[in-house]
Amino acid sequence: MDAARGVALLGVFIAHMGVPLTLLLTGASDINAVWDESTTGPGMLVVELVGGAVSGRSAALFAFLAGVSLVLLAGRTRPGTRVERNRVRVRLAVRALLLIAIGYGLATLGSLAVILHFYGVFFLLAIPVLWLRTRHLAALAVAMALIGPQATLAAQELPVVMGWSDGFTEEWTPEEKAEWEATWGDPEWVEEKEEYWASLEASGKDPFAEEGGSVEDMPLFSFEMVETPLDLLVFGLYPATVFLAYVLAGMVAARTGLRSRKVRWWLVGGGAGLAVLGYGTSWVLSVPLAPFLPGDEYMAWRTALESYSHSNSTFEVVGNTGVAMAVLGLCLLLAGTRPMRVLLYPVAAMGAMTLTLYTAHGVLLWAVHGGLLPGWAGWVETYTVELVVVFSLVFATVWRLTLGAGPMERPVTAVSRALARWTVRDRAAAPPEDAKAAGPAA
Repeated sequence: MDAARGVALLGVFIAHMGVPLTLLLTGASDINAVWDESTTGPGMLVVELVGGAVSGRSAALFAFLAGVSLVLLAGRTRPGTRVERNRVRVRLAVRALLLIAIGYGLATLGSLAVILHFYGVFFLLAIPVLWLRTRHLAALAVAMALIGPQATLAAQELPVVMGWSDGFTEEWTPEEKAEWEATWGDPEWVEEKEEYWASLEASGKDPFAEEGGSVEDMPLFSFEMVETPLDLLVFGLYPATVFLAYVLAGMVAARTGLRSRKVRWWLVGGGAGLAVLGYGTSWVLSVPLAPFLPGDEYMAWRTALESYSHSNSTFEVVGNTGVAMAVLGLCLLLAGTRPMRVLLYPVAAMGAMTLTLYTAHGVLLWAVHGGLLPGWAGWVETYTVELVVVFSLVFATVWRLTLGAGPMERPVTAVSRALARWTVRDRAAAPPEDAKAAGPAA
């Protein structure tokens, strides 16, 4: 499980910061030249494939594994007493609220699209179904995968349908069209502007300084990327109406008995089949059959047929769930042998402290993009992903071998357990000896 979480975290790092060794693979002089249209070759193909493979799927894998963790924390079957069940509920609720608080705090840095507070909401929504029967849980997961994306798409299109917003169909006024043609529509003007920007960059100046947008003038904290509660549920990048399907699927997978080698192979095979079903069906409907479908290709309902990263369609949910199942099954199979356990230990150590490392990489990106690094550390901007990956592997391994739980995981676990014990008392338990001595009989 930790190794699978470590794989998901590596995917998040790549999605946010780029593919490691990109300069070596492409032979580019700097990171900005990598995405030049003239950059081609096998190395660039590898970079594009790896980047495309992790985008969107890493977040789905995290949500799927969160569902597995919920079941492992709650117990595969219903705990024996009401006190135990209530304590599990309180622990999860406290953990969820702490994730929401940390996520909102990290989101104010504006350095990345934070997912922690979304996960907190997923945990809260999953608490009522923790001990649902497995077949009912599976039916709920299927229903969420089928209905959730359509409900999300409908909710996002509702303002346009009701006339509250023109969405992306808003037409330009004649004055705006004339202004565009006079500037960006003029090739000579564009060429002069590009030459001017190139001269500024060559002299080490910020091309946007004249607009008052230099890095030094940017605010350290930004609330533009902070989501509202409705964003967490429906309108955000990781809406609960879609991602809850991953959590429920992970809960079902955990109920099947992950210690069984047969179940692990079923996860790999079944996951591969779901991936082919989801992505393959979407490709058939979006490419070969697209000319035969009614309506324009830009119509809103066509979005439901896509499976690209963060399209949040049913086809993407099915495909991403299949990938998550296959990754979990492979990690369980590989970790079944001692040599592979040793080899995977650094990745598993990362997975055991994902909260710490995820938060740390968000703060580092904030420092890099906010111009907070000293001049001698300018190389960090070029090799950010390599630095973060190597540091995470080494730091997590050393910390886990010597201190155990991660620096952020330990207090979160301690607070959730303490509040669960304090708020849910076991009245059936025998009172302590000093309490007996203080009674009337004394």
